[in-house]
Order: sequence, then structure tokens, then C-alpha cells
Amino acid sequence: MENSESLWQYYQRTKKQIPEDFLASRGTTSHFNVMQRFSCTGSLPFQRIDYYKICLIKNAALLHTESKTVAINTPSIVFSSPEKKYGWESLGDEQIGFICLFNDAYLSAELKASLKKLYSLFQNSVYPLITLSEEEYAIFNQYFQRLEDEYTSDFEYKTEGIYYLLKLIIYQGIKTQINHCPKVKSTSNINPIVSKFMQLLDGQFPVDSPLNELKYKSASEFAEALHVHVNHLNHTLKTITGKSTTQIINEKITAEAIDLLSNTDWSITEIGNSLGFEYLQHFTLFIKKQTGKNPKSFRSVVV
Repeated sequence: MENSESLWQYYQRTKKQIPEDFLASRGTTSHFNVMQRFSCTGSLPFQRIDYYKICLIKNAALLHTESKTVAINTPSIVFSSPEKKYGWESLGDEQIGFICLFNDAYLSAELKASLKKLYSLFQNSVYPLITLSEEEYAIFNQYFQRLEDEYTSDFEYKTEGIYYLLKLIIYQGIKTQINHCPKVKSTSNINPIVSKFMQLLDGQFPVDSPLNELKYKSASEFAEALHVHVNHLNHTLKTITGKSTTQIINEKITAEAIDLLSNTDWSITEIGNSLGFEYLQHFTLFIKKQTGKNPKSFRSVVV
């Protein structure tokens, strides 16, 4: 089976400081980061990644794709995803621009739909790359600067601000690509089963009280709610996302569990119950299987 670089491996390869929340979870939680490119490595081996990366660049570079190498000599923005392999080679020492990283666990159904629209515009392109005029670059640069300011702030609602600005960058990408290629239209047609499944799943999070319990916890419960056979649901999700129904559910529950363990004073039993585990030992075994760690190890990082 082909290996993909994870966000955890990205931080190790680039020797960047791993954010504390991501470090505590060993890379298993929802994650977002933004940084200026002067702190980035100048090259990336040709490979597939299992996270998303948006890179705003102004310096010359070579983008290696599965079909050919693209020389970049003008300001550009690149939208990388797990869908396509790529490699990167910066030309020259100066690196100007921004980079933001986020994993699948970070994406809501709404953001996934937005990305689907964006990527559909590049179906006949070698890679999701947009060359920019100076004016277009300035617009994206302003959005990224605001994104970085929000990310490093102590604003109470900075999570919502980051989400809004990321969505704005994605839609600016859609707008810019359509302006460059007027005949190109989004052919994204999200499978209604996948869309409804993600809405049901995402709608259960975050868990805001230990008295609340997840309504849907298993593939069969989701299939029943969607009025489809569980095998059909699993096949559809596997085809579209590359992951089984159970895998998607477990990843979401794991991310929520780690967040609750790290950031609330609820007891471990309360957290397990709220996530659908009647017995503490079942919750403990689940977390160990998903992360390799005991739930108590996440509790120790509570501030």
C-alpha cells in the first residue's frame, strides 16, 4: 500500500516546532496551522500527503506533478491535497509568501464542499495551481496576513475567525480560477449520501455537555438514519473518501475525545459516556487502539 506523509511526519521532516495541542495528541487531533514561507524548507520530495496545504508564493520554483514539471516564475497559489502526488523545489534562497496546513479532521462538511468545488475546476489541469497578477497576489496576501494575525491572537472567537478566513481564501481561489478560465465551471456534484452523512456526523460535534450523548455512533445507525443499506453507505464513502464508514466515525470520535480530555474538567467516565461508551474500559480500549495512548495521558495536558 502506498505511503502518504502525515502532518506529524511533515513537522518531523521540516524540523518545525509542533504546536502543543498536536504534540499532546501525537498528531491524532483536528489541526490547523499557518506560517510565513521564510520559515519553510526549500524542497519537498515527490510524494502523496494525507493533509491539505495551501501555499501562496512569490519566488521562482519547480512544481513536480505526476505528468510533468511546471516552472513557476510568477506569483502563484497552490492548493495541495491527498488526491495528487507532487514535489517541490524552490529556486533561490528567498522565499516569500504564506503556507497553511490542515488535516481532514479539521474539515467540516461545509469546508469539504467548498474544497470540492475548488478542485473540480482543475480536472483538466496538471495540478491545482493558479498563477496570479500582482493585484491578485495582494488580495491573497492580505487574507493570509489576517489569517496569521488571527491564528496568533488571544481573541475569544479566533477559531471561528480562522474558519471564516480559510473559507474566504478557498472561495477567492474559485473566483480567481473562473476569472482566468471563464469556460471552466465547477462540475462538483457531491454525492447526496456522502453530504448527508457528513452533515449528520459533523452536527453531533462539538459535544457541549457530559449529559448529552451521541445519537449516531455506528455505521448501521447512520445507514438507518439515511435510509440506505449499511453496505451501500460504506461502499459510497469508500469510493468518494477512501475511508470506510467506521474509520470516518472513529476518527471524529477520537478527535473529540482528545479535545474533551485536554480541555475540560469532565471525568473520563463522563467523556466516555457522552461519546457513546457505556463502560469506562471500552472507552479506554478504544482510545488506546486509535492513538496508542491511555486517556489519562491526554488529561495531563489540561491547563
